[in-house]
Amino acid sequence: MAMRKDLHIKVILLFLAVAFIFSCSPKSDYKTLSFFFDGVPDPDKQDSIAQADSIRLAERQELTFTKVVKTEFVLHPPYQEKECENCHDKGQMGKLLEPLPGLCYQCHESFGDQYKVVHGPVDAGFCIKCHSPHMSKNDFMLLRTGQDLCLDCHMAKDVFKNEVHADIEDANCTECHNPHGGDDRFMFN
Repeated sequence: MAMRKDLHIKVILLFLAVAFIFSCSPKSDYKTLSFFFDGVPDPDKQDSIAQADSIRLAERQELTFTKVVKTEFVLHPPYQEKECENCHDKGQMGKLLEPLPGLCYQCHESFGDQYKVVHGPVDAGFCIKCHSPHMSKNDFMLLRTGQDLCLDCHMAKDVFKNEVHADIEDANCTECHNPHGGDDRFMFN
């Protein structure tokens, strides 16, 4: 009888272990995961779109990072020095210590103080719309280069219908425009 009871307990434990392993998804089982593990992020409570984008970008880059040689990347100094705590709260699953752009302005100068007109994403604090917070294959930690950088937000059909842009071919937008700001709405260099 005791052997049979042992078998029942083992079967129940096995069933629970299999159910737990296959249901281990932050979206579907947040309550279960947060009961067993401290710091599980609540999928329904995002601090900001920028922070969520930053985390997803960091995850993609870390996967890429393991597949390629480190020297191919420009690394953000705190990331390179493994000083994650300069930007992230280790006790909160890597949550940012401060919202963007304030976090960036801990080390980098605020563009609002430099220009009469500040580019919309810069003014809104979406630094990571153009720059990677960890590493990039491009100078200035850019996510894209050339016209792709600007045409990710600006519609190509609208840009190229302007007669000034008619013959620019594949010229880099930043040859004429400052991507952070300027003295007028066109942000000329």
